[in-house]
Formats: sequence, structure tokens, C-alpha cells
Amino acid sequence: MTKVDLTPAFLIHRRAFKDSSLLLDFFTLEHGRIRLVGRGLRKSKTPIQTFQHLKISYSGRGELKSLNNWEVDDTPRQFKGENLILGMYVNELIARLLHEQDSHNKLFKIYKQFIQNLSINNSSSSHWLLRLFENNLLQELGYGVDLTHDISGNEIQADAHYEYQHQGGFNRSVTGKISGKLINQLLANEIDNRPKTLDLKACRDLNRLRLQPLLGNKPLQSRALFFSK
Repeated sequence: MTKVDLTPAFLIHRRAFKDSSLLLDFFTLEHGRIRLVGRGLRKSKTPIQTFQHLKISYSGRGELKSLNNWEVDDTPRQFKGENLILGMYVNELIARLLHEQDSHNKLFKIYKQFIQNLSINNSSSSHWLLRLFENNLLQELGYGVDLTHDISGNEIQADAHYEYQHQGGFNRSVTGKISGKLINQLLANEIDNRPKTLDLKACRDLNRLRLQPLLGNKPLQSRALFFSK
């Protein structure tokens, strides 16, 4: 029988299960993404929340184990509007791209920092936070790209422009839409070093190209919310 006590976790998804229970997907520090049954939680007066750093305890013998209890180990936090959509999008990426019980300790800490930063930043900064998280996610899953050199082995030049070649890297091109400065900003991974609007859009398109082979043809539900505004 498996029994885990007070492991750090974030709730990333929940849905109804049977009469009064919930199916709960967690991203945990020690055990990666896991799915648990929260028995009777649909009627709970103190529902378990997303975007809160938790410590959860669970146990069970089969594949689907039961949540026994949880503690909130965080400051109160409630996202609204666009930040809520961004948070939901990141949670959906984790749910889709991480294998169950595949530990990603560094990514867990990156996610925790993303959630904390998202709660204190404005809209323009939040989108840059998201682009940095996507890049870090791809790196941690083994799908990183060389941000220091182009495919010819030359150092990325801030005043040059590039095209992205899937599984290859960046190719210098006078018609490229990705600036060397943007690539340097991704490499620096600094929240305050935010690109200008055109570069931020180029970064969005770049990350979508990199994520598409991993996500397949099934659309992200949270992404549709961006276009319903």
C-alpha cells in the first residue's frame, strides 16, 4: 500500500467523479503529476483551490489513490481575468505534457515561482512571464533549443534576425521575424528584461511552433479563452 504524507503540491485540474467526489490532478514536487480521488469533496464547504501551494497526503493500493487531507502552505491568492486564463493555460500544459509520476523537481520550483510572479505583475509583464515559462518547460522536458548559437555554429547576434527550424535551431535570415535581441532575452530568463510588443508576439509564435509537435492536433481548451475576449 502506498502512503504519502504532506508532499508539496499544486492542484492543476479537477472534475466531477461519481456522486459526490472529485478527480484531482496535482503537480507535486516529489512525484510529478498524479491523479487522486477526493472523496466527498463536491459537497465540501472548504474546496481545495488551484494556484495555491499545498501539502497533500494520500494513500491507496491501486492506480487511483485517495486524497486523505491537505494543508495550504501559501498566501491567499485568487486570479481573475487574463491572469486566470494564463494560469489555466499553464496548468493545461502541465496536465498534457507531463507523464504521470515522472518527477520534475526543477520544473515544480519554476512553476511555483511563475504562480507567485503572476499574482503581482501587470498584463504586459504576465505575457512575458508566460513565454519564459514555456521556454523553461520545453527545456526541462528535453526539447530545448540552443539560444547561444545559430545552426551554423555562429554566436547569436543581437542586431541580426533569425528563422526557427524545428529540431534544428535558429537560422540567420534577413527576412526572419525573430530578433537576436529576443533570443538573448530568452537566454537571460529575466522577468524585468521584457521585449517590446513585436518581439513579444514573435516569441509567442515561436513557442507555439515548438509546442505544437508535443501537443498534437487536440486543441488546448484554455487557449480558446484568449480568442473569446
